[in-house]
Amino acid sequence: MSSCAKTKNEPIIQEDKATFCLNDFMKDDIIKFPVEKRAITESILLNAKVEANPDKLVHFVSLVSGVVTKTYFSSGEEVKKGQLLLEMMSSELSNLTSQKSSLQSQILVAQRALESVQEMHRDKIASQRDLIEAQSNLDVLRAELQNTNAQLNLYSASTERGVFQVRASTSGTIISKNVAAGMQVSAESDPLFTISDLKEVWIMANIYAGNIPYVKQGMPVEIKALPYADKVFSGEINAISQVFDSNERVLKARIVMDSFDGKLMPGMLVDVTVEKEDGLMANAAPVNALIFDDNQHFLVLYKSDCDIEVRKVTPNIQNSNTVYFENNIEEGEQIITKNHLLIYNHLKALK
Repeated sequence: MSSCAKTKNEPIIQEDKATFCLNDFMKDDIIKFPVEKRAITESILLNAKVEANPDKLVHFVSLVSGVVTKTYFSSGEEVKKGQLLLEMMSSELSNLTSQKSSLQSQILVAQRALESVQEMHRDKIASQRDLIEAQSNLDVLRAELQNTNAQLNLYSASTERGVFQVRASTSGTIISKNVAAGMQVSAESDPLFTISDLKEVWIMANIYAGNIPYVKQGMPVEIKALPYADKVFSGEINAISQVFDSNERVLKARIVMDSFDGKLMPGMLVDVTVEKEDGLMANAAPVNALIFDDNQHFLVLYKSDCDIEVRKVTPNIQNSNTVYFENNIEEGEQIITKNHLLIYNHLKALK
């Protein structure tokens, strides 16, 4: 073909149809994607942090003062509802135990007194008032014993071991532990343990002032975390704070999503990508279809099994997923997006 007859879409490398065709293996192992006209979008990268869902946080504080004798779990471990978290010795346990024993003795005396008054009342010796007072005294003592037992149950007291016990009221993961054996703790002090159900987490993304007009509630996002470089997590902006954080100089965007079996962990730093539409249209292709070689960009186009074209292209705009072109590529043309580099190198070698 004469050089003066070249068109704008002429292949850079075009193997003779008689000498190169896709074999059955290559045909089965390629993926084709049609060029589409799309709205141009630009990627906005937001730094973010994974946090536990505060609606599913349970803080465990001590209801009494004492000394911790033993703890049973550490941060990051899974616990089941009812499992023992720690034991502690407290003078309040001795007081309650002594109070319970005293009340039980007083109740026995009050029961005998009531029985005696009942007999005297039947013999017309005791008055109705005496009978009511004896019954009332027994009822008061029983109420006090019930209250003491309720406190012992509330504190999960083990009178056999002589300790108070703190048990998990819910299943989840221990995300914070601030207690150790031998530590003195006070009633209603800072949480000893914090447990959370980490099946669902919050991604808190920072929106800087320049990006505020482009990030909206309901927008889809893609999330990447350093430990999973090849994994993209998809989510949606559920809410955007209406209060500007003067310290960090950002608005906070909240993304509520599955933790994917604990892959997204509280404290982990992640990147959140949002696509901003520019209002313009252009022909688009997946960014992974581009081949960069010798400071130039190429696409491998499929026309038929024996008609494969390598075309030099000039990308206009590129984001994390899509590349846009001003010209040299037409809507509807088929681009090979898998094993295209293998085909490119084969055709280049035959050039």
